[in-house]
Amino acid sequence: MSATQPRQSNVASLPPPKAGVVAILPSESESAVLPELACFPSSSATRPTNGCTVTDQRVSAEPWYLSAKVGPFLANSLQGRWESYRGQLRGCQENFSEEAVHELRVATRRLMAQIVMLDCIALGKAAENARMLLKRRLKALGELRDTHVQRLFIEKQMTRFPELIFVRDFLQRRERRLERAAREKVKGSKTRKLEKWVSRLSEHLVGKRAAPAAVVRLSTLVVQAANQAFVDVVRRRQAIDPANPSTVHRTRIAFKKFRYMVEALSPDLTGLDKADLRALARYQKRMGILQDLEVMQQCVQDFGQNQEGMKTLLEPFNRYLQIRRARALRTFLESADDLFRFWPPARMHHNSDGGMSETAALAELTPAKAVAVG
Repeated sequence: MSATQPRQSNVASLPPPKAGVVAILPSESESAVLPELACFPSSSATRPTNGCTVTDQRVSAEPWYLSAKVGPFLANSLQGRWESYRGQLRGCQENFSEEAVHELRVATRRLMAQIVMLDCIALGKAAENARMLLKRRLKALGELRDTHVQRLFIEKQMTRFPELIFVRDFLQRRERRLERAAREKVKGSKTRKLEKWVSRLSEHLVGKRAAPAAVVRLSTLVVQAANQAFVDVVRRRQAIDPANPSTVHRTRIAFKKFRYMVEALSPDLTGLDKADLRALARYQKRMGILQDLEVMQQCVQDFGQNQEGMKTLLEPFNRYLQIRRARALRTFLESADDLFRFWPPARMHHNSDGGMSETAALAELTPAKAVAVG
């Protein structure tokens, strides 16, 4: 792996207007295989409000300003996420704690999202193998992380609801049992194969720095990957049923993937600034609060049903959870359609308030068939 210092996300690397970019127009032959080139600004300070038109779901645009170093940028971003994952894994191996588990899971998700995005460059099975390995490791920590969240929540409420001491003791016993198994899995996690796969992806990306055609092709493919991730979020958003908490949870999982992809892209491609990225984080947090309350409510209900006399004792806390969950659900649903403001940035089919309609999001963002980067 390269020893250069990576940028962890695009927040710290926003370029000044037109800095370090070149105008690249696809050739006639490239246009034939890349019909859906997006119109993106060279920076967030120069987002166009027009100049892009859509005809039969094809995009025509003014010269598309692309960074000539998009491949190396993505390689640097990938290396940054790899180093973050490896550091969190080592930290968790040395000091297995609730905070270490949480940080390792976040680093794992971020690395997975970037690997999924880069799978479009078709390097055999390297990206898919890496994704599957990371997914298994993430799953191994899922139940333990849920238990950590539940115990921490209960401990904060024990002053008001002292009867929760019984739930806390139950969760502590479960936590110890899960920790033993999870700690062994984390300690046994190796990085050699992952490092090899990540190195292959990174080396391939660095090789895309010279030819303008390769820059256009690579840029288009990674943007299409982000587009597809956004389409997945939109579909899940449209399927949300307030009476079915799992529909919000599925939306949250898809949104995490989309957000982590976007953060890995250069602002030269996305045009997203710090305020935009904070808005993404707030949107995700609203769904996260709702999910935590849902998991907590289910945990308390199960405990009450399985322990004699506990159901009646825990009834006041259950009512409290129901009220908080209803409030959190209402808060999220009121802002759920903020989703259509996030992507694509400064694109066509905007509503009068600057957002994007659901119909336009689904109709316009279906990616063209992926083209392998040679």
